[in-house]
Amino acid sequence: MLRGLRVFRSAWWPYKGRLTAGAMLVVLMALFQVAAPWPLKVIIDDVVKQKTAHHSSEAILAFLPDGIRTDTGRLFLVALTAMVTLTVLSAIADYLSEICLEGVGERVTADLRRQVYQHLQRLSLGFHDQQRTGDLVTKATADVGYVESMIIAVLSVVLPSVTVITMIVVVCLLINPLFAVVALGVTPLLFGLTVHYRSRIKRAAATSRRRESDIAADITETFAAVRVMQAYGAEDHHLDRFDQRNTARLAAGLRSVSLKATLGPLVDVVTALGTVLVLLIGVDQVRSGQLTIGLLVVFLAYLKAVYDPMRSLAKLTTVVSRGKASLERLRDLLDEEPQIVSRSGAVAPIRAHGAIEFQSVAFAYPGRDAVLHEVSLRIDPGEVVAIVGPTGAGKSTIAALLPRLYDVTSGRVLLDGVDVRDYDLGWLRAQIALVQQDAVMFNGTVYDNIAYGSPHATREQVLAAATAAYVDEFVDQLPAGYDTQVAERGISLSGGQRQRIGIARALVRDAPIVVLDEPTSGLDAIAERYVLRGLEQLMVGRTVIVIAHRLSTIRRADRICVLDGGRVVEQGSHDDLVGAGGLYGRMDQVLRDGGSALSSSSERDSTRAVAQ
Repeated sequence: MLRGLRVFRSAWWPYKGRLTAGAMLVVLMALFQVAAPWPLKVIIDDVVKQKTAHHSSEAILAFLPDGIRTDTGRLFLVALTAMVTLTVLSAIADYLSEICLEGVGERVTADLRRQVYQHLQRLSLGFHDQQRTGDLVTKATADVGYVESMIIAVLSVVLPSVTVITMIVVVCLLINPLFAVVALGVTPLLFGLTVHYRSRIKRAAATSRRRESDIAADITETFAAVRVMQAYGAEDHHLDRFDQRNTARLAAGLRSVSLKATLGPLVDVVTALGTVLVLLIGVDQVRSGQLTIGLLVVFLAYLKAVYDPMRSLAKLTTVVSRGKASLERLRDLLDEEPQIVSRSGAVAPIRAHGAIEFQSVAFAYPGRDAVLHEVSLRIDPGEVVAIVGPTGAGKSTIAALLPRLYDVTSGRVLLDGVDVRDYDLGWLRAQIALVQQDAVMFNGTVYDNIAYGSPHATREQVLAAATAAYVDEFVDQLPAGYDTQVAERGISLSGGQRQRIGIARALVRDAPIVVLDEPTSGLDAIAERYVLRGLEQLMVGRTVIVIAHRLSTIRRADRICVLDGGRVVEQGSHDDLVGAGGLYGRMDQVLRDGGSALSSSSERDSTRAVAQ
């Protein structure tokens, strides 16, 4: 746990002052608790029993005037006052320390949650491609919550308990070493039980956390595609899969509950045995005159003050074990280094001109064969270039390499003659506006979604972009116009409406480079007409890369680049490529016949047969 806390030092170090103050308050509280039983000893030994000096509380009463020490009535009142005062002071110190330390725990957790969220943002797509979204959500929420419970338990329970136990042990050894050894004799057994069960509970907690991540991933996947599930009537299939994961989580949870339930009673039995042992020996010493009744009461009070925290510490094993398991998961996550970052000395010009060049570019996704091979392509500023080819040819990969969503495996991608890896990453991505096949909508209003990614845009600029993208053609029909809340993933809007909002988002960004990734795919003729009008506005004066299958989009390009098998096989205008009779010509024929782009060599073979 200490290693994990060192990893998160940046989260708690800013609160070292509060931690110090809280620790001092804990020490004060412990001192008051250690002193609390002594007024009762005075009442029993010096007020009720009136023992001789040998058994009296001379050391405690030495600071009192003789008139009070010899007057049992006044001594009784002083002892009662001391009892109340010590209890009140201990309660105040306890309250202030808890406010202070638990407050630190809450603040550390908030900072840790932000640290995890920010780190997830910085991790490259290569990392996210290999992760389950539900698992990442669990780490950023539930795991952070378990770490929070552990931190607060350590600060508000473990630290005070250990301090009180330490002070009591020291005082007991000073008063009567032999009796102290007897009274604390069961402590090693309690410690052994705790250590034994802690490791088992930790393993059970780690298994439980993994099972919870499986459930979260399954829920995220299922309800992200709830329309498909219901359309295909696959509810039972998803429920069966969920039941399997839920049963596995239940088994892990019951195992943890069983271990926790066993540890608590064992601790209670051991502490009861310790109390019985103290009473057996203590009563014998009182009868023989070696110990006063008041001192026996003090030892019994100390025994309770020791056993109760130890019982609490033992029962916190589940919280700490679960927190440690989550801490290790978060530590592993934060140990992941972003693969794509700004290099030292990265440059950030005022604005890109828009000259793009791919030089012998090769790329392979982790654990997969290469999808691009020696791709070379130059795009001049202001030129519109369409990239076409069969499914899986590498078209979208080319578009992802320009803003460094991925880095090339070999070769270079240049922007205005400079390797994109030499630019500041934030600046580079600010030069590129992206319109995807299905524009992603975020929680917020229509206006918020248009202004997304352009925090400095004025309202006039946002509305102008919306008008240019023909958003105003439908926004007046929405309940609150531009202030209408968009449903999750934009399902309350049609595909064409979402695309127009996506185009407006790209327009207000005013980037010199635009990447259109299948912007009209899946749209009906009317929606496509509006989207194409918006695209015409977006492409004016900008370098544009269009990834498309539809002729309506491709024909607007100055040049067409044809990819096949990760290689550039043809380049030229639409008419030239059709006349050449190559792959593009065959694809064009399929599109004219109402088909779609080719996706494999077998499809190309069948198309050849049709063309012949």
